[in-house]
Amino acid sequence: MLRPPVVESVIKLWSTWKIRGLIILSLLVQSFLNLFAPLRRQRGNRWIVVPICASTYLLADWVATFTIGLMGRAEVSDILAFWAPFLLLHLGGPDTITSFSLEDNELWLRHLFGLMLQIGSTVYVILQSLPGKKLWLPTLLVFIAGIIKYAERNYAFYLASFDHFEEPATGIIKNLLVGPLCIHNYAIPTEK
Repeated sequence: MLRPPVVESVIKLWSTWKIRGLIILSLLVQSFLNLFAPLRRQRGNRWIVVPICASTYLLADWVATFTIGLMGRAEVSDILAFWAPFLLLHLGGPDTITSFSLEDNELWLRHLFGLMLQIGSTVYVILQSLPGKKLWLPTLLVFIAGIIKYAERNYAFYLASFDHFEEPATGIIKNLLVGPLCIHNYAIPTEK
């Protein structure tokens, strides 16, 4: 099939830059969420900020997952294998936003399954580049940090789900829930 030269150049550009471009897009999306996610709570321009933050929040997971998947199919160099754990770190999400709605918290089991799949995919990408790998130590450190960050996000989903919201995980959370601001204390009759 004969294609116009413009289409051929776009296909060549995509095949050369697809993984690099998606890594840059993932970095930009994470930066945007870090900067603008706190603004969704303000009263001012909510009708502009909330839809943009919601779309970016959904795009962030998709870009990181898609890029790790592309890395699994491509021939991976040391530097691209070094970026795979960073994408796992991106899947942990920024600290400014864990879930965009309460319904997201109910999907903690799906996110846990995604965590296991993404860890497996990232390990596969790293193992592809192991012979002669010079960046194994930094890759391993970022990989451990990515697992911790993504697991922390899943744990936050779990704790914020409706079934587990009142089951404190640690003594600190238990003390906060039993304190004077807890609604359950007002229901307990007091002795006079």
